[in-house]
Amino acid sequence: MERLAAELKDRGFATRVYKVDGGRPRLRVINTAAPVLTEDIHVVRDGEGGPAFFFPWPQLIAPIRDIDAAADRIERVLAEVGR
Repeated sequence: MERLAAELKDRGFATRVYKVDGGRPRLRVINTAAPVLTEDIHVVRDGEGGPAFFFPWPQLIAPIRDIDAAADRIERVLAEVGR
């Protein structure tokens, strides 16, 4: 999550890794140009059993080994008009 957080910060997003009640870590991603565009990213097992980043609804983002693909997808979902 720290690597993904750093990549998203480089793209202009605010990020914070946190835990709720000692549970699994989550990555909060905030579009600083449009703060209403905010989402929490989770790491869970994908259909093949490998760890992957997921949106909370749940929708696969990318395997954790593919930071660039994950950052690209998150950026598209949280992009403001004209980005």
